[in-house]
Amino acid sequence: MLMRFSVSNYLSFGYNTNENGDVIPTDYYLYAGKAEQHNERVTPFGKRMVLKFSSIYGANASGKSNLIKAMDAGKHIILYTMERLEFKKGFCRNQKENIDKPTQFEYEFTIEGKCYAYGFTVNLEKRIVLSEWLYELDDKNERVIFERLVDEQKYYFDENLFHDEEQLQQFHFFIKDANRINTTLLLHEIERRGLKESEYEIFNQIYRWFKDKLVIIYPDTMIGKSYVWFNNDNQELIDILRYFDTGITNYSMWKINETAFREYFDNETMANSYFNELERRKAKGQGKGILNINGTLLEVDYGKNKKPIIQKLMFQHGDDEYNYEYGEESDGTQRLIELLDVILNNAEDKVFVIDELDRSFHPQMTIKFVETFLKYSNKSTQMIITTHESNLMDLKILRRDEIWFAEKETDNSTKLYPLEMFKIRYDKVVSKNYLAGRYGAVPVFKDFEYVWGED
Repeated sequence: MLMRFSVSNYLSFGYNTNENGDVIPTDYYLYAGKAEQHNERVTPFGKRMVLKFSSIYGANASGKSNLIKAMDAGKHIILYTMERLEFKKGFCRNQKENIDKPTQFEYEFTIEGKCYAYGFTVNLEKRIVLSEWLYELDDKNERVIFERLVDEQKYYFDENLFHDEEQLQQFHFFIKDANRINTTLLLHEIERRGLKESEYEIFNQIYRWFKDKLVIIYPDTMIGKSYVWFNNDNQELIDILRYFDTGITNYSMWKINETAFREYFDNETMANSYFNELERRKAKGQGKGILNINGTLLEVDYGKNKKPIIQKLMFQHGDDEYNYEYGEESDGTQRLIELLDVILNNAEDKVFVIDELDRSFHPQMTIKFVETFLKYSNKSTQMIITTHESNLMDLKILRRDEIWFAEKETDNSTKLYPLEMFKIRYDKVVSKNYLAGRYGAVPVFKDFEYVWGED
């Protein structure tokens, strides 16, 4: 589970320091506050009490989506290194000197009941790593697993990780070698070199958390892992689609031949290119190919005879005598299908971060989706959303500490703060006060005459 994320000098998150010159990042956290309702949604890790859900509100251009992009940027640097990424002036551009300042990302999260803090600083413009650290957290102390300052060629690690002198010296050599590569993180290097010995398990666990557990979903993210739920007869899936009043009463996978499949592409060259890519993915063990071609959802896999098996997802509506393709469903239904894995998955410690959950959703659909997630999803699954849906801001549905605000400062940087900082009674109509501007984070409009003049 994600406990905290902090960022500095990225997009609208500024670069700030205290009187000692220490960086003060912008903090966003999922630690439980003093709210007493819905305690079943709070998971203890020692003295740390972690929330299952969090929502972020704010005016357009306040920086809500930038928080999601910051989480995603840090993840991409871990998985793909600095060399392969183009950040396009990703530093906070409200101050000219920020181009030379470090950008910091830090995540606090849990793996198998243990708490960790992992972070790093980079220079986005030069695309280089400056520092990196990993700590194990308990109620009283921070155990340093490793720290390194790349530009100064300095490092420290817990030598108790290694069982004999030879392994210990090998890691000394390895981390020195990694320090000479200023475009990649140690976490990535361990994964790239395939170091699978037990001494490296903690590093591999951290890497896999970012790769498999932290899932970022944008408004334009196409259907991904939700598709796998349609591979077999799934009554639970049908029940969910009916429950959300989509009109869908059943689904089926229609097999089509390769000739018919190729007709979905604009030309033969594009079709051949796709099949070549699919073979490369298969060789790497990356699974089936899923395509959305003009609203038609297709799955392509290779059977034992190495011939492609192609299936098209079709939906049934009641007693209608014709079936419907994915692209013929409403935008709201398509969005719901894209997000089904959030509710149906049974993986431990999964974190779904969804930008603009309410995109294409009716207000009641947004509320019902959140309520369904909170009631039926895996206990250790988290959901973090940005939204404008003020009807969800109801203390009968959400805890005070599950509501956050993003507000643009006068210098165009983003400030984050929770509703918990306001003293609010449980019977208060929060949404009404929010829209009235009591908590900030709402748009402020000038009179039309002010912009255009009286004439």
